[in-house]
Amino acid sequence: MPDIANPAYHPEKKSIGELLAMTNPAIIVPDWQRNYSWRKVHVETFWFDLLKFLERVGNPINSEYFFGSIVLVSGQGERVLLLDGQQRLATSTILLSAIRDVLVPLDQESADWIQTNYLSSYDPIKGAQIHKLRLNVYDRMFFQRLVAEQRGEDYVAPEPEFASHSLIKDAKDFFAAQLTEGCAGLENSEACAWLKRVVSALTTNFTVIAAYSENENSAAEVFETLNDRGIGLSTPDLLRNLIIRRGGDGQQEQIVDCWEDVISFRTDNLIKAFLRHHWISRYGDVKTQSLYREVKVTVEDNNIASLALSTELRDSARLYRRLLNADFDEEIDSEILTAIGSLGAGANILFPGLLSIFDILEGAERSRALSALMNIYVRDGIIGQMENSILENRFYRAARDLRQGGNVQGFCTSLSSDALSDDDVRNRFGRLSLKNNGQRRYLLTKLEMEKRPTGELNIASSSRVHVEHIYPQTPEPGLAWANHERVINRIGNLTLLDRRINSAIKNGPFEAKRPHYEGSDIFMTRELVEVDDWNIDRVAARQAELGAFVNQIWPLVE
Repeated sequence: MPDIANPAYHPEKKSIGELLAMTNPAIIVPDWQRNYSWRKVHVETFWFDLLKFLERVGNPINSEYFFGSIVLVSGQGERVLLLDGQQRLATSTILLSAIRDVLVPLDQESADWIQTNYLSSYDPIKGAQIHKLRLNVYDRMFFQRLVAEQRGEDYVAPEPEFASHSLIKDAKDFFAAQLTEGCAGLENSEACAWLKRVVSALTTNFTVIAAYSENENSAAEVFETLNDRGIGLSTPDLLRNLIIRRGGDGQQEQIVDCWEDVISFRTDNLIKAFLRHHWISRYGDVKTQSLYREVKVTVEDNNIASLALSTELRDSARLYRRLLNADFDEEIDSEILTAIGSLGAGANILFPGLLSIFDILEGAERSRALSALMNIYVRDGIIGQMENSILENRFYRAARDLRQGGNVQGFCTSLSSDALSDDDVRNRFGRLSLKNNGQRRYLLTKLEMEKRPTGELNIASSSRVHVEHIYPQTPEPGLAWANHERVINRIGNLTLLDRRINSAIKNGPFEAKRPHYEGSDIFMTRELVEVDDWNIDRVAARQAELGAFVNQIWPLVE
């Protein structure tokens, strides 16, 4: 370990083996650091680079492969903090554990050597298992159980809980498959020799520039600056880094617990979306690329306590998850949320408003605000085809104002300002053409419920009821209309149809389809039986007839 006299970085060249062999002090990823995040493309690149290195140098002895730089903070007692480079070190460890597993039936002594030197070993003095690399609190136990710990006959692999756990498992499975393939057809001695070459190349010839510092805050600030400029971390990682590091003594464990709810969304993109929507609902519009900087300035300028902010994020993440799952007892709330989930990515602009509505309002006021939000989105966004940027300004402002002391009347008024009039909505519906299947299925379902005499209908799932093109998407040879592309996705040319019927009629002409429509459970589809011929004029007339219902179904809630 270098003797560093000041907080400036002191660089040293280290092999992967030298780093992983360190046990006193151990290498630890701080809890405020990111989770494991390498995906298949990164793991594959690492593996095939290693194979190419072996092929290029034959039996590597003096050759080196530069594996980048890492940032370490020493002088932390019985630990060295790893601030940058954990993805490379963790993936190297995963590969070594996969080699260990393959070697067990071939060469137990070599497998044990890998285990003791690079993964974990038992310290009889401390009476504890010492792990060479410890990830952050969210990944630590899973990584230790799946990767670092020695496997006995009664070993049971852990089940992933977070997205990062699945990535760790995917990397382990990938390496296991590649190693098995590499050993296929080889004698045991040849397989052992090849596996040992891989271990030697990785631990001896893969080198990094290890930059040491004794000042964690100085190292973290430089690390944060690098990553905020696009070199590594995502917005969620940087925010967690900032908030946990700012936490007071005795609070970091509580803060880490709060962030578990934030990072447990299925994907990184969903985490990013939640954080942005949470912030918008409180402070107004902010773009993803500037979210971290805006949050940091707000937190530091207002001295927002990390525990208070983390608790707020935890509660908001729990609500966000309920919104995504439409997990509410009130039927109208659940129905609208389910519909929003079916409309596609464009409907994501509704979530800041949803967070404000479900945080602030209850009962009839909540239902009124929710209906206003949905109706305006359908009228202006889907039917009116207005630009998302225009809608965002209105929706995000309304969400922020409601949370900052507004009321349901002000929220509805803000949403409806500059909204399309009933005449505009009806006229635009008359020209509407939609490729988004979720949007057109939603519109057709609501129109069907409005048209049918009984008003009672439960449309089955999309796997059982399809969106049917009356004039087909792929017409039979010689039967295509001259204006095919302009007509095919017009709402007037669409209806709902039972899958069993749709499968039977496929892409035939209207004359062949019409007798089958009579057997449908869908009222608007059965109506088509009375139509003599299907042409562009019929499409326009039917669309105009359907358009007469739109302002009844989605009225302005002012």
